[in-house]
Parts: sequence; C-alpha cells; structure tokens
Amino acid sequence: MQLIKRLPLVVPAAVIAQLIFAPTAAAFLPGNGLLAAGNYHITTQTADYFSCCGTDTSLPNVSVDVTDTTTVANPLVGPSTVSHETDVEIFACGGSLLICGGGCFVAGATDFTGSGLSSAVLNTAFDPATSPTCQDRPVPFDAFTVNVNWSGTGAGGSSRQTSTYSCAPYAAEVQTLNSGTNATASASVSLAAGALPTDSARLGTIDQRWQAQGVAQDACSSLGLGGGGKGAGPGPRGTGGFEFISQTANASIPGGFVSLGTFSNVFRPTGTPPSTAGDTELAIRNFSTFTFLCFVLQPPNTFSFGSGLSGASVHAVIDQDTPACPQGGNGFFEPFTVDFTWTATGPLASIRNITASGCGTFKQQQLNTDATNPAGASGTVSMFSSDPISATDASLNSSDHHIQIEGTKPQSCSLST
Repeated sequence: MQLIKRLPLVVPAAVIAQLIFAPTAAAFLPGNGLLAAGNYHITTQTADYFSCCGTDTSLPNVSVDVTDTTTVANPLVGPSTVSHETDVEIFACGGSLLICGGGCFVAGATDFTGSGLSSAVLNTAFDPATSPTCQDRPVPFDAFTVNVNWSGTGAGGSSRQTSTYSCAPYAAEVQTLNSGTNATASASVSLAAGALPTDSARLGTIDQRWQAQGVAQDACSSLGLGGGGKGAGPGPRGTGGFEFISQTANASIPGGFVSLGTFSNVFRPTGTPPSTAGDTELAIRNFSTFTFLCFVLQPPNTFSFGSGLSGASVHAVIDQDTPACPQGGNGFFEPFTVDFTWTATGPLASIRNITASGCGTFKQQQLNTDATNPAGASGTVSMFSSDPISATDASLNSSDHHIQIEGTKPQSCSLST
C-alpha cells in the first residue's frame, strides 16, 4: 500500500529543533547536547526578515534571522552561570553587487533589542576580522552593516510542550512555551545598493525550563530534546485524528548505507471513514556510483523487527520486478541480494512529547513517542561485495505520533510550534 506521509524520527512534525545554546555555559555536556544534572531556564527571542524577488534586479534577495538566547544555568555540581548570545544568520544573493552566499555571526551584546511579540530592533555590523561566527557557518562577505526594525501584527499562535526523556541512569523533563506572530518590517543592508522591499517578517519567543538528573552516557542520543525552534506547519490538513507509526534500522557501511523501515499511517478525518496505509521499504545508497535505490518489500523477501528495539533483519533478492518506493522509480540496476542483521548494543534512549498548540479557534494536540538504540550490524549486500561487511555506524529507531486537530487554521495566523 502506498505510504501517504511519514514523520522524521528525531524531529516531530510540529517541532523544528533550532534552539542555539550559549557556548560558555559550563553545565553543557559535549557530543549529544544533554544538560548535566540541575535546573536551567533558557529564554529566546527570534526575529526573521525576508526580501525576495522584486522587480528591481539591482537588489539582492536577502534574509536575516536573529536568535537571541539567555541561559540561566544552576547545575547540581559547579557554579551557577548566566550567559547571553545573539546570533545573526544572513543570506544574500544577486543584485548589482553580484554576491551570493550566507553564514552566521555573533552580534554585539547590545546590537539587538526585543520586546517579545510586539517589536524588535537589530543594528549590527559584521567585520570578518573581529566578528565571531556561529553554527560553524562562516560569513563569505566583506564588512557590512544590517539594520532591521520589526513590529508585530498581533495575529499570533502558541504551543506548550512537555518532554520527558530517559537514557540509562539519566532523565530530564523539559517544559517549553513557544509563541509567534507575523510582523511588518523595514530593513537596510549595506550589501544591497538601495532600500529593500519586505516580503515576510516574523517575531517569536521561546521559554524553556529544564530539570535534569543523573549522568548521560556519551552514546545517549538527545532525540531532539531541548528543541524549541521556529514555526512549523500544523501537520495534516483538515480536522480529525491521525497516527504515524514507524520502525527503522539504519547502517552506514563502507561505500554506502542500508536502511530498513516499516511504516503504518492511520487517518481518522472528521466526517470520513478511517483508512490505513503503510509498507516496508529497503533503501540502499552506493556512494561510488552515486545511486540511491528504494524498494517496497513483498514476499518472498522477508524482514523482522525485534521487540523493544532489540534487533532487526532483512533477507531479500532485489531485481527489476521488485516494486519501487512510492516516492520515485529506481531506473536500471543489476540484480543484487541483501542479507543483513542488526543487534542492539545500547543504551536505549526515549522521549515522550506532549504538545498543545493553538491559534484563534484552531487547536492541535500531539503526543509523540520516539526511541533510538545504537546497534551493531553486519551481513552481505552483493552490490558492494560478496564478502561479509560490518557497519561503521548503526541504529534501531521507533516512532509513534498521534495528532488531533480541531478547527481551521486562519491564513493570517502564525503558529509557533
């Protein structure tokens, strides 16, 4: 049966994780981004500006995204700290100056002021010799200035999420409140030789409180814990209940990767009989030939997933008669066989998110449960070699997302979830 919609494992449909943590906070753990035991309060103001595609070809397309974050950290071990950082992500392409590129830099401590969803002002200058970069994204331009003024329109939306995370002896609960609104804006950027028209603008706020205990192992995946980023869509269109369930097993192997996934989607739209769609898919990427192949597994090909993300296996003979995945065809390829097994190595990490979003009379309730388990994997994929191969990185994953939607989202509403 054709797969109608999938949600990514780590990032729920209503949450795009882009929260930027200040690098000076001593309580942050390396690698997986989980916070050490203690209490934390993280507040973020966002302001986005976009100018595109006007009739004046002397002006470039420009986007400016500001993330202003203050972190109050009270770790169980070590001193309490307060840190602040303003990151400015800029992209500019075209215009009479013949530029195209983008990056991220840290603005001065007083270059940005924000008043929640009502207004914000950015007056900053970038100097490649003195301005620190952020997100490992250097800015490819010479020195320039940026000035943007935002004014909120008031037609905003909000969401409240509770995340409960566990991995081995570590546990955390995170309460996140997101709010956002569309805005009017005016901007001048010295990369543009003239006044810029405004196509879209937005203001947002994020208020996040952590309570963490225990010590996280380096192998624990964060599963997006702490995400509280910028607005995402409301998921499926229409009202009713929707459920998206998946199990996947992934393995990076020399020269490519192997992925096995089974998907099941249940739709219960208001006033319409329920329906179910799903399939099991095998995806193969070969880096040496720059090919990506994806197949729907049907008998006599076999697969299995162990309970509790304990393991998985696939035994398949793939030829031109094997159905392609719904998202596209595979073209010509030589027949090959896959005989691969995954065995969990731990630790198992899981997260449960409960999110309530709203904008006017529009309401959305979402319950997401996601888990991942590191694994060892080995077997044969004749496309690569007739000899047994072992994975360099492998994992077992599961996802169960329930969504309940009531009302219609107004076109003017900016939902920050």
